[in-house]
Amino acid sequence: MNKGISGQYRTCDARIQAFKRHMSQVMSTDDIRTTFTWLMNMYYFSAPASLKHHGAYAGGLYDHSELVALTLADLTKRLDLKWKRKASPYLIGFFHDLCKIDAYRVTGSGFEYNPDMLLTGHGEKSVILALQHIRLTDEEIMCIRYHMGAYEGSEIWISLGRVIRKYPNVLWTHTADMVASQILEM
Repeated sequence: MNKGISGQYRTCDARIQAFKRHMSQVMSTDDIRTTFTWLMNMYYFSAPASLKHHGAYAGGLYDHSELVALTLADLTKRLDLKWKRKASPYLIGFFHDLCKIDAYRVTGSGFEYNPDMLLTGHGEKSVILALQHIRLTDEEIMCIRYHMGAYEGSEIWISLGRVIRKYPNVLWTHTADMVASQILEM
């Protein structure tokens, strides 16, 4: 299995340093410090991305999110995608799956689903959590909300089409997530 740029063998400290390095390119030091403290308290750097699919290991959530951010930044450069601000591919990539920070809990043999979550959902939950700590543009909100694309279910297809027509980068965000999770297996 291709571990891409990251991998399950990185330490939590290595993930933290990588996050600070990436975000220092697009966020102020104060914003990084505030966001970082919150992410540390929520175990962002040690949580899995899933139980049985991509990133199903301690740190998998960060590794997957980093890969989505870097893939979206690469697509932005290669395809000359336009954003309102330079930080968008990184903010979207790193925060598109914030919904997973409390989705799993540690057991003696790994992780299990956490049935005690108060806030559920995927895209909407990620947006709600992100907005508590950072400012997002309308486009960033839509990219995070709709990053699952048509995989979310047929009930959103009509609104998804409208959103993509207004914010084409929603489709590129979904593409970056699919490249990271399905092609690079992270």
